[in-house]
Amino acid sequence: MPLHPQAHVLIQALAQLGLPPFELGTPQQARDARAARGMAPAEHVHEVRDLDAGGVPARLYRPSAANDLGLLVYFHGGGWVIGDLESHDNVCRTLANRSGHAVLSVDYRLAPEHPFPAALGDSIQATRWAHAN
Repeated sequence: MPLHPQAHVLIQALAQLGLPPFELGTPQQARDARAARGMAPAEHVHEVRDLDAGGVPARLYRPSAANDLGLLVYFHGGGWVIGDLESHDNVCRTLANRSGHAVLSVDYRLAPEHPFPAALGDSIQATRWAHAN
């Protein structure tokens, strides 16, 4: 099966950065490389607030002051090994603004420091908290 064209574009873009492939380093090196590419917030959001989602760190993005926004629970990418609230901040801001819904970004624990099923458990816990609150 051929690689999807969008995945091919992403791989080419990463290669042009001249960074070593993630799989050749340690998880911490991959995290550091990802953090080094971080970008300042590109979009204003009505409210951004860090909170505790039932024992799991999370960040809430609200595109307006309305009380009937709906909620999208967001789990960042990174193969359960890299990524955090900062690495996907711009994605969550865009999702909130363009969808008109609040976005709860979940900062689940990462492997290998926290082996499976830690990240899954955090994700379930945060989703249950969101539903209850």
